[in-house]
Amino acid sequence: MPETRTIYARACASAAAVTAALLAPCSAMAEDAAAQAAPAQDGAPSVADIIVTANKRAENLQKVPISIAAFTAKAIDTQGIKSVVDLPQLTPGLGFTRTLVGTNAFLRGVGTTSAGYSTESPIATYVDGLYMPNSAASSFSFNNIERIEVLKGPQGTLYGRNTTGGLIHVITKEPGDVTSVDTSVSYGNYNTVQANFYGSTPLSDTVAVNLAALYVNQADGWGRNQFTGQEAYKFKDVGVQGKIRWQPAPDTKITLRGFFDKVETDQGNAVAMYPGSVGTDGSTYVGKYQINSRLTPFAHQRQYSVSLKAEQGLGFANLTSITGYIDNASPSLQTQSPVLGQPLPGQGTINLGGYQTAKTFSQELQLTSNNKASPFQWMVGAFYYHDNSMIQINVYGTCIGAVCAAPLPTQTTGYANTRSYAGFAEGTYSFTHATRLTLGLRYTSDQKTLTGQIVPLAGYPDSIPAFPAGTVTTPAQGGIVTDVTFNKLTWKAVLAQDLSDRIHAYASYNRGFKSGGFNPTSFTNPASKPEVLDAFEVGVKSELFDRKLRLNLSGFYYDYKGIQLRSTAPPAPPGSSILFNAAEAHIKGIDADFSAVLAPGLSLNGGFEVLDAKYASFPSGVCTTPRIIGPGVLGGTVSSTCNLAGFKLPQSPDFSATLGLTYRAETRIGRFEFNANDGYKSSFVWEPDNRLRQGSYHLVNASLTWTPPGSRFSLQGYGRNLGNAYYFVSGANGGGNDGYVPGAPRTYGVKARYQF
Repeated sequence: MPETRTIYARACASAAAVTAALLAPCSAMAEDAAAQAAPAQDGAPSVADIIVTANKRAENLQKVPISIAAFTAKAIDTQGIKSVVDLPQLTPGLGFTRTLVGTNAFLRGVGTTSAGYSTESPIATYVDGLYMPNSAASSFSFNNIERIEVLKGPQGTLYGRNTTGGLIHVITKEPGDVTSVDTSVSYGNYNTVQANFYGSTPLSDTVAVNLAALYVNQADGWGRNQFTGQEAYKFKDVGVQGKIRWQPAPDTKITLRGFFDKVETDQGNAVAMYPGSVGTDGSTYVGKYQINSRLTPFAHQRQYSVSLKAEQGLGFANLTSITGYIDNASPSLQTQSPVLGQPLPGQGTINLGGYQTAKTFSQELQLTSNNKASPFQWMVGAFYYHDNSMIQINVYGTCIGAVCAAPLPTQTTGYANTRSYAGFAEGTYSFTHATRLTLGLRYTSDQKTLTGQIVPLAGYPDSIPAFPAGTVTTPAQGGIVTDVTFNKLTWKAVLAQDLSDRIHAYASYNRGFKSGGFNPTSFTNPASKPEVLDAFEVGVKSELFDRKLRLNLSGFYYDYKGIQLRSTAPPAPPGSSILFNAAEAHIKGIDADFSAVLAPGLSLNGGFEVLDAKYASFPSGVCTTPRIIGPGVLGGTVSSTCNLAGFKLPQSPDFSATLGLTYRAETRIGRFEFNANDGYKSSFVWEPDNRLRQGSYHLVNASLTWTPPGSRFSLQGYGRNLGNAYYFVSGANGGGNDGYVPGAPRTYGVKARYQF
């Protein structure tokens, strides 16, 4: 650990030295422009161009005045990215919390720990331009990914609502004009089998199709449920997706995309007692990857979606229409807290049986200027979004025979409806060939309603006698307003300056917001208000040393207000949660990323982020404190109101870094390709009161691939978390008990692949 930190410290110092050398002679930059712009020598290796669509048009990564981490299909393959949740290995400042079958992203300290369909993430996920509203929709392992773009900072103009902290855009491969196949099968420890298939072929001069299929089955768990003796932390995923592209004319293209996926796992909700904590029933930490639960937790997710993208050239502009429909369903069973549960007064696990559905329709129209010779480039558009979500939660204490521990069994069903309308416009004017100003505006109107009921949970002891016959509680009876509208104007202003052909600087001011909304499992919790983030950023993007080094740096400051938080700690009702707005936070930091070609076949990439993310004002926070064990008190925590000003934001490590190396060698027996990367995070906290803390850790992955001479086959050996770091993917206080979910231990295996 100390040696690795020294390496990172030296890398940071080197980056700082290069930056100082880069920025110091700005007054003489014009004289050096020709030298900086010189192409690489014939045959000499250099960093490759990366084309991104962050501004909804194809542009070189280095010319886009946004902090972006972009990974091509080749980089994704060689660096072992198997799903979106692996991106922190390559993206400093990015983290994920596992929730049920999905994931919640944190970027530069902005994120949410809410599970399931109860709220949208402030780090949006898009797939081929289609907004994916639920965290469960953001994690998959298909091999048809063309590129992944991580946009850091609010994207409130072109992407709009719920991009407070940024977004992740997954772009999948388009059907090609020639037939191609990419198929692989792998086997790893924990009896893990994975098979991937991708095929693409033209059907005619105007029609082409592709298809991707996935099967993953981790049949053995990482751990065990000590109470039932069953294995814990398994995973299974089966899915298929494909595209049909029709191009009847040179300026017309229509693409139909379909997607189906089914996940079965307990890796996001098999909760264990946090090390060092004691539960309300006296439960304690029972060991690595061990749980102690009377029930067998599970979370399933079935999702299908279809989208239609139509692109039409109009001469002066290009018109794009993206229509999408997504249908999700997710049953689950878990405990709110990690205690075993005893059917005694005042003690017992709170069991949660859940069923969630979401049906989402969206329509976006974009009109983009097409005169590249004009100094003014523009885009206007409109967006409509309609989501109907249903969340049903069955809450009951541990029952043995006719005796149930508190709380009394109830069934809460909430129906949350969202209709959103937005219009946006953005324009970039080039004052000179080197100076550009971009201005953008977006107006959003979100209309949200809540209906539902709370009834006795039939079939469980104490449920019917606990309620008068026919008792039904509705949101209207809870005394809250059940129909709200949130209107918001967001904007961006960016000044970009080319200091040379290979060095670009920018300064930006962006406003983003996350819409307010209801807590659909509580009929006494008023709707939260929108959260708003004002971001100020300066950055430099450069390619140096005859394009042997790409070095990008940025500094940012966020003024973050109305932060939405969810808590299951008291005063939340047993089995439920409260949704509320914190006051304000200030976030500042420095981002850096680099790619370097050291020699033919040898490249190095990495980056770091230094982050300071703290609440500036939070007078009505919730603090949890371990109870003093004594007569009648076996453990657990007690909650109180406290002032959290100066406390760190959850999932905001002070320092995070990545470092990766790739080496390719051609030999008489074939091509060998070695890749290794290390993702490091310093310690961070899980909740606003900063009591539960994750220690610093490294995740080291590596692979070695052999391709015989002239062969389309390859064989790979891989290892993930080679240091067998024991780290957590979530931690929280639920129902007065401290719980956590662990990340994956060391995994390894072999993969055979065939391509043509």
